Amino acid sequence: MRGLSLLGIAVGLAALISLSAGRAAAEGTPNKCGCYKDSAGTCFCAKKGKCGCPGDCEPKGCEEQRDKEIQKEIDAETKKAEASQNKRSAGDQDGDNGDNGAKAEREPARPARAARPKLSPAQAKQLAKLIDLYLVDHPDARGKAIEDVRSDMR
Repeated sequence: MRGLSLLGIAVGLAALISLSAGRAAAEGTPNKCGCYKDSAGTCFCAKKGKCGCPGDCEPKGCEEQRDKEIQKEIDAETKKAEASQNKRSAGDQDGDNGDNGAKAEREPARPARAARPKLSPAQAKQLAKLIDLYLVDHPDARGKAIEDVRSDMR
């Protein structure tokens, strides 16, 4: 009788060990970064774990490394944009830079400020009449840009 109870305990232990080993294998399967989660959701990573599993278990410092890379990209793009703006503004100050108006054809006209409301058709008609009256009194203003005419009026 005692042999049967020992056999029962041995079978029970074997079953328990096989169940826990199966669960550990499922939980302990590492992702491509070399990390895995346990049943409590805690991440464990190998010493040589790699970054590259955003949103999954990763070694410590991967998120910070990604943030630094993104910040470097943003800084580089900002510098490019500033350099481009500086070149564009330097070209505008030089006046004729030998491109014979090709720059005006390449760059679209700057849109009006979006914060201001649009003119109604009646207002646009009145504005056209006022511009015509101004040009009758100032014929030399016909070849000027509207910004130059505005600065002359001030």
